[in-house]
Amino acid sequence: MKPINIEKLLSHSTGISDSYYRATEQELLDDYLKAMDSLTIDERNKLKKRIDSLEEKNEDEKYIIKAKLQEKEEQINQLINKQEKFEQLIQSLIDSGQLKSTS
Repeated sequence: MKPINIEKLLSHSTGISDSYYRATEQELLDDYLKAMDSLTIDERNKLKKRIDSLEEKNEDEKYIIKAKLQEKEEQINQLINKQEKFEQLIQSLIDSGQLKSTS
């Protein structure tokens, strides 16, 4: 935190800066929130941030897994199409007499 903001939040006089420095409540709050985890004993806020971080990471990983699954699904479909074309080619060779059936 800015030292002058600490003094303001503690309602201490900051001397000459009282006349020249006028932080808004939002500026004081923002500065305090940056330091809040270090200033409090309660672990809830730290744990909440950790949970939020893990949930975000989990969502990113879900997105990556979904994309990879879609990619694999497309590869499987391509292989199925190639297999069907190959089977059609073999059948046409058998039908034309160029290839003998093994069955």
